[in-house]
Amino acid sequence: MMNRFITRWVLRVVKIGVISDTHDDYKAIYKSGEVFRNAGVSAVLHAGDWTSPFSMLKMRRALGPGVPIYTVFGNNDGDRYMAAVRSRDAAVEILGEAALLQLGGQRIGLYHGTAEVLVEAMARSGMFDVVIYGHTHRLDIRRVNGTLILNPGEACGCATERKTAAILNLQTLDVEVVEL
Repeated sequence: MMNRFITRWVLRVVKIGVISDTHDDYKAIYKSGEVFRNAGVSAVLHAGDWTSPFSMLKMRRALGPGVPIYTVFGNNDGDRYMAAVRSRDAAVEILGEAALLQLGGQRIGLYHGTAEVLVEAMARSGMFDVVIYGHTHRLDIRRVNGTLILNPGEACGCATERKTAAILNLQTLDVEVVEL
């Protein structure tokens, strides 16, 4: 069951980093931070499955200060109390099960993706310009009724042995897949 949608407004955003399913792979987390910093992203969206709340601290160290990090819970993010504590320490904003963010003039749905039918429903609803999800550990970049659907794959590489994230240009909705 999805919680209410939460809206966040961030202005002057052109590129965002998109990542999911880090599953405590600290090397991939640090690499993603380096890639996102070098690309000049204005925010990072994590589609869940950090696994350990301490991974949020690693992401903050990797990115440095000043870049907002927004996340939703994944099915392997079990310790929600400690996630809340660590998210404060790491300046990571946990948005619950699903969220609506307004970034760079785009309406972005962020959801872990445990129910694929909900990913499809979000895309078909007309409520979002972009739907970002994870969970399947598979890259997915496609359009449904004009809505961009983006799954950046898995940062951990534990299912496919391919560690990926994405950089999304919010002006053009072009997606660059990056290897970690």
